[in-house]
Amino acid sequence: MAKQRPNSRMKRVKAMLEIAAGAYGDRKLDLGVSLDLSIRSSDEEDHIFPSLRFGVHGSLMGGMKAPIEVGKRRVDVSHVNPSAIATMAYRGKGFYKEPLPLRALACFPSWDRIAFVVSAELGVRSLWDIARNKMPLTVSTRISGIDNSTHYAISTIMSLYGLSFNKIARWGGKIDECAHPSSPKRIEAIKARRVDAVFDEGLPTKWLEAALANGYQVLHLDEEIIHAMETLGYKRAVIPRRRFPGLKEDIRTVDFSGWPVITHKWLSKEMAYSLCESIYRRRRDIPVDAPRLDIRKVCHDTDAGPLGIPLHPGAKRFYTEKGFL
Repeated sequence: MAKQRPNSRMKRVKAMLEIAAGAYGDRKLDLGVSLDLSIRSSDEEDHIFPSLRFGVHGSLMGGMKAPIEVGKRRVDVSHVNPSAIATMAYRGKGFYKEPLPLRALACFPSWDRIAFVVSAELGVRSLWDIARNKMPLTVSTRISGIDNSTHYAISTIMSLYGLSFNKIARWGGKIDECAHPSSPKRIEAIKARRVDAVFDEGLPTKWLEAALANGYQVLHLDEEIIHAMETLGYKRAVIPRRRFPGLKEDIRTVDFSGWPVITHKWLSKEMAYSLCESIYRRRRDIPVDAPRLDIRKVCHDTDAGPLGIPLHPGAKRFYTEKGFL
């Protein structure tokens, strides 16, 4: 089938997409991080051409609600973190009240774990100790806005121990929220021992190394808690001693890895195939939370990129034809 020659309107759309991509590449530190992009036909042509809507970050697309927007077809493609929230939405567990018909186009690598870190001086062996003794801790954790996926995971784990941030505050503790895992405020507080605990993810950003070097320890999650999180869609994992030499042993916890690119089951096979082809062609330009994007792995379940939902049939066809599946 011969390729359609682009008309003048197609050329202008392509020009704007290239300009926008170039501008963000050059000035990303001066711009925001919310993307709302729709490619659609004019009203009189709506019955001829399908639309394609992308959404990333913002009040709806930046946390737990993103899979809902995709599953309800209000957005066609989104990029979420971690993989566990897509799995949870696909199963209809936890935050999600019904199974959502999500499919994966790829899962980009982003190795991470949830960590509950406390000052070794407290003598705490488990989060159960904090709950039983109603300890008034000063806790550094992630900001709680817009259904943050980090805050959801940590709060859910705490609730399984009979804990909450509100309870810690009522016991006389303090909750210090940070926008980023390794914010200067947190690192300074760790070094000065102004916080009793840090509950967060973002382990590759060095805050855990700072904590281990300054008299903090990482708590194991108990087996029954890990099992409860697995039923929601999280994977059991360890924080490995080989990666963090300050640890005395591997620490049992849950996974927080993966940047899946998700869509819904109604996206056409042809469009899904084209999107995966675009990922392949631009693989050297796509930034990931890893040294590089290994296109051979984005269609597989890996440690850094768990693939917790089915691949879209169009994506599966592309990766199979390339010899990656």
